[in-house]
Amino acid sequence: MGKNSLTEILKSNAQFYHAFEGLSIDMMDNLWKHDENVICVHPGWELLIGWLAIRESWNIIFQNTEVIKFNITNPKVRLFDNGGVGIVVCQENIETSDDGQKDRIGVIATNIFERCANRWLMIHHQGSLISNYMPPNISPQ
Repeated sequence: MGKNSLTEILKSNAQFYHAFEGLSIDMMDNLWKHDENVICVHPGWELLIGWLAIRESWNIIFQNTEVIKFNITNPKVRLFDNGGVGIVVCQENIETSDDGQKDRIGVIATNIFERCANRWLMIHHQGSLISNYMPPNISPQ
């Protein structure tokens, strides 16, 4: 399970942010485990439990988002449960645009993936806003 699993989890994590940037509910559908025990906590939101509630939250976010870009920094990956569960903790450096108004925020995210039939599916996402956020000094990708 070693290095390949870590690479696969990071790839699944990147696909999650690609789906988010693409405002794609279809991609989110493909990345999340469709289970009543999956969990999501968006910054400032209440606890969401179960895929149906989480899917609806993504629909709401996507319908109310014009443009969102992520630059993920400092990802840390750990494997648990004999390689069946992987956790990524990272910093989301987010730039949003709404009616030409740009905003930059930072969020610390915990993303948990479960290995299901040779795929890593998301079972938990939690984001916490960073107070006094300072964007990293890196060029955009």
